Amino acid sequence: MSKAPRRPSQRDDLKRWDNEGGAPRAGHPSHELHHAPKHEAHPALYYFNIRTPSGLIEDPEGDKYPSLQIARTDALAKASAMIAEGDQKGEDRHDWSFEIMDRAHQHVLTVRFSESSKSKVAGHDGKR
Repeated sequence: MSKAPRRPSQRDDLKRWDNEGGAPRAGHPSHELHHAPKHEAHPALYYFNIRTPSGLIEDPEGDKYPSLQIARTDALAKASAMIAEGDQKGEDRHDWSFEIMDRAHQHVLTVRFSESSKSKVAGHDGKR
């Protein structure tokens, strides 16, 4: 006499569910510790549009940065270089600014070029 193939029990079904990464079913909490996936910082795309007294110069390509704070730091460095370039050409660019936009072209931050000269004077820690 042969036996019919064994059907998995509900307990086996729940173990398989938990082992395959599924959420525990209602009324059956998982006994295993599940760790949330680690969220790695993915670089975000930011566009550095330049606002001048005569209009807006749009950044068509954008750059990727791990955070908005790092994008701001780079904007200050770029502003400083652009002010120096303007000084060599006899152009005053201190009243220009970057309008930083996100991937969806939504405004997230304005960095005035004049801030770059203040950050040089103040130093990295904000103290004179």
